[in-house]
Amino acid sequence: MRAERGAVTSLRRSGAKAVSISIITMAELLYGARLREDSPSLMAAVRAFLTRISVHPWDEAAAEAHARIRVGAKRLGRSAGAFDIMIAAHAEALGATLVTSDAAVKNLKIASLKIVSW
Repeated sequence: MRAERGAVTSLRRSGAKAVSISIITMAELLYGARLREDSPSLMAAVRAFLTRISVHPWDEAAAEAHARIRVGAKRLGRSAGAFDIMIAAHAEALGATLVTSDAAVKNLKIASLKIVSW
């Protein structure tokens, strides 16, 4: 949404048959668009993006993964933003690959989560 052309190019090149996001990511996208009320085209872009992808609801498996990952990170003295941990946990619970450039999430070193940087 922030015109990160590298991510858009990587997405197109990935050959991914399906793209999906966590409901947490949807909330973050909508929040960011609402912060920019001076730019209605941003909200329109977010809405258009959301019509093209699947949005996964938060469920018990995601909550369990979140608790396990957060406790593990705390015990190791590592941290990331609360929503970032939730998104990573959701991807892990779904068995999905997480696409992120967030160094804090990568630093959590979640063994069962595949992370790709675009």
